[in-house]
Amino acid sequence: MNAKLFKQTSLVVMMSAVLSGCGAFSTLDEVVPDNTQKYRKAETMPALDVPPDLSTKRINDDIAGSDESTATYSEFEEAANNPLAARYNVTPDKKPSLSGEGRNRHLVVPGEREVTWQRIQEFWAMKGIEIDRIDGRIGLMDTVEDADGYAYRIRLERGDTSKMSEVYLNATDETQANAQKNEAMLRQLAEYLGTLYQEDVAKIEAQKPAPIPEETAQVFLMDDADGQQSLVIEQDYQTAWRRVGRVLDSKGFAVEDRDRSRGYYFVRYIDPFKQAEQEEDGFFDGWAFWRDDAEENPDEYYYIKILSEAADTRVMVLDAEEKRTSSDTAKRLLNLIQEQLAP
Repeated sequence: MNAKLFKQTSLVVMMSAVLSGCGAFSTLDEVVPDNTQKYRKAETMPALDVPPDLSTKRINDDIAGSDESTATYSEFEEAANNPLAARYNVTPDKKPSLSGEGRNRHLVVPGEREVTWQRIQEFWAMKGIEIDRIDGRIGLMDTVEDADGYAYRIRLERGDTSKMSEVYLNATDETQANAQKNEAMLRQLAEYLGTLYQEDVAKIEAQKPAPIPEETAQVFLMDDADGQQSLVIEQDYQTAWRRVGRVLDSKGFAVEDRDRSRGYYFVRYIDPFKQAEQEEDGFFDGWAFWRDDAEENPDEYYYIKILSEAADTRVMVLDAEEKRTSSDTAKRLLNLIQEQLAP
């Protein structure tokens, strides 16, 4: 093969390779198309629509639920200065009470609907205003015109519960309604029903059984052998056990354990007369936290032992090892229990 033929052959091979490469690039464009021109021509998309319940008006730093509140300043002022609360000591959680404002102004009344309905009729009779028409089925009551030529309409609706009613008061002719007259009459009705409510409460309290009087019995401090003391309670074991337990609970003792079958209360008692001495025991003594408290400070733990003696009951104080003790602290404990049990 001469040089001229070699050159021609090489040129043919090179052209074939170039053409093959172009084919490969064409195949690559099909897999990953070149969208450069499309991106250049792309336009900005419009902003996304926010659902109504997630509108920017709702997305703010307000307190949750504040946008749904219908309370007004006058309602808050009413809660603090309710005429029923001031006059009859009726707190907001003890209705009747005034609520709302404007067309929503009404009186919330507890009790049976029929009773409230009857009392409203009695209120008009007391005011000397006759009833023009009445329909208990729909809770509607109209009065005749008063001395000023003004007639009232009462609308009774069910409250939040079946034992609660809402009373609305307006003029029979709403086009002639006088907000001041309506408010004044509604407050008078509130006072009237509030008085009856207090009477109902008093009757209920009077019908309650009288509280059982506190059990009393003679309690004697006895001097025993070896300088020891004990209490004798002229009561049966069951009653004395219960009463001594109440004393320990009410006087702030730390009752660590109690066993009625064995007749003891295991208590911790820090004698105030010895507290100053304990503070001088040393700072590092308090770091012995790996030891049991009763072992570390045995003079702070006592057994209040209760024994049945026929019709009477005896109370003794034992130390942390369940042994009788004649310590001053034990005597002070018995004196304290006696003071609380004595009639």
